[in-house]
Amino acid sequence: MKSENQIHQNIIKFPGSDNKAVDEQTKEFARLIKSISIKMSKSDFDQHILSHKELSLLSNHGEAIELAPLIAARLNSVLATSLIRNSLLEDLI
Repeated sequence: MKSENQIHQNIIKFPGSDNKAVDEQTKEFARLIKSISIKMSKSDFDQHILSHKELSLLSNHGEAIELAPLIAARLNSVLATSLIRNSLLEDLI
Protein backbone atom coordinates (compact mmCIF):
# COMPACT_ATOMS: atom_id res chain seq x y z
CA MET A 1 0.00 0.00 0.00
CA LYS A 2 1.46 3.31 -1.04
CA SER A 3 1.51 5.82 1.78
CA GLU A 4 -0.23 8.98 0.67
CA ASN A 5 -0.46 10.52 4.12
CA GLN A 6 1.28 13.81 4.71
CA ILE A 7 1.50 16.18 7.61
CA HIS A 8 1.68 19.84 6.67
CA GLN A 9 3.49 22.05 9.11
CA ASN A 10 4.06 25.76 9.43
CA ILE A 11 6.91 25.29 11.88
CA ILE A 12 10.12 27.11 11.04
CA LYS A 13 13.22 25.26 12.14
CA PHE A 14 16.09 27.58 12.89
CA PRO A 15 19.66 26.30 12.47
CA GLY A 16 21.15 25.01 15.69
CA SER A 17 17.82 24.77 17.48
CA ASP A 18 16.23 21.47 18.36
CA ASN A 19 12.85 21.17 19.96
CA LYS A 20 12.43 17.59 21.14
CA ALA A 21 8.81 18.17 22.09
CA VAL A 22 7.94 19.18 18.53
CA ASP A 23 9.86 16.20 17.15
CA GLU A 24 8.01 13.83 19.48
CA GLN A 25 4.67 15.41 18.61
CA THR A 26 5.38 15.02 14.89
CA LYS A 27 6.26 11.35 15.40
CA GLU A 28 3.10 10.80 17.47
CA PHE A 29 0.96 12.47 14.79
CA ALA A 30 2.52 10.29 12.09
CA ARG A 31 1.89 7.17 14.20
CA LEU A 32 -1.75 8.11 14.77
CA ILE A 33 -2.34 8.90 11.09
CA LYS A 34 -0.84 5.54 10.14
CA SER A 35 -3.07 3.81 12.69
CA ILE A 36 -6.18 5.50 11.29
CA SER A 37 -5.15 4.62 7.74
CA ILE A 38 -4.58 0.98 8.63
CA LYS A 39 -7.97 0.72 10.36
CA MET A 40 -9.79 2.38 7.45
CA SER A 41 -8.03 0.29 4.80
CA LYS A 42 -9.34 -3.01 6.19
CA SER A 43 -12.44 -4.61 4.74
CA ASP A 44 -14.20 -4.40 8.12
CA PHE A 45 -13.29 -0.73 8.64
CA ASP A 46 -16.64 0.02 10.27
CA GLN A 47 -15.87 -2.38 13.12
CA HIS A 48 -12.69 -0.62 14.24
CA ILE A 49 -13.00 1.95 17.00
CA LEU A 50 -11.02 5.18 16.79
CA SER A 51 -9.13 5.97 19.97
CA HIS A 52 -9.52 9.22 21.89
CA LYS A 53 -6.06 10.33 20.69
CA GLU A 54 -7.00 9.63 17.06
CA LEU A 55 -10.24 11.58 17.41
CA SER A 56 -8.40 14.44 19.10
CA LEU A 57 -5.87 14.56 16.27
CA LEU A 58 -8.66 14.65 13.68
CA SER A 59 -10.51 17.32 15.63
CA ASN A 60 -7.49 19.59 16.02
CA HIS A 61 -5.57 18.98 12.79
CA GLY A 62 -7.97 17.21 10.43
CA GLU A 63 -7.93 19.97 7.81
CA ALA A 64 -4.16 19.63 7.41
CA ILE A 65 -4.09 15.83 7.03
CA GLU A 66 -4.13 14.40 3.53
CA LEU A 67 -5.50 10.89 3.25
CA ALA A 68 -6.07 8.64 0.27
CA PRO A 69 -9.60 9.18 -1.13
CA LEU A 70 -10.86 5.74 -0.06
CA ILE A 71 -9.45 6.15 3.46
CA ALA A 72 -10.99 9.63 3.76
CA ALA A 73 -14.39 8.43 2.52
CA ARG A 74 -14.42 5.52 4.96
CA LEU A 75 -13.33 7.79 7.80
CA ASN A 76 -16.21 10.18 6.99
CA SER A 77 -18.61 7.24 7.13
CA VAL A 78 -17.29 6.01 10.48
CA LEU A 79 -17.36 9.50 12.02
CA ALA A 80 -20.89 10.20 10.76
CA THR A 81 -22.10 6.86 12.13
CA SER A 82 -20.54 7.68 15.51
CA LEU A 83 -22.24 11.09 15.58
CA ILE A 84 -25.63 9.59 14.81
CA ARG A 85 -25.16 6.84 17.40
CA ASN A 86 -24.11 9.35 20.07
CA SER A 87 -27.02 11.63 19.20
CA LEU A 88 -29.50 8.77 19.57
CA LEU A 89 -27.98 7.78 22.92
CA GLU A 90 -28.23 11.38 24.17
CA ASP A 91 -31.88 11.51 23.15
CA LEU A 92 -32.57 8.42 25.27
CA ILE A 93 -31.05 10.00 28.38
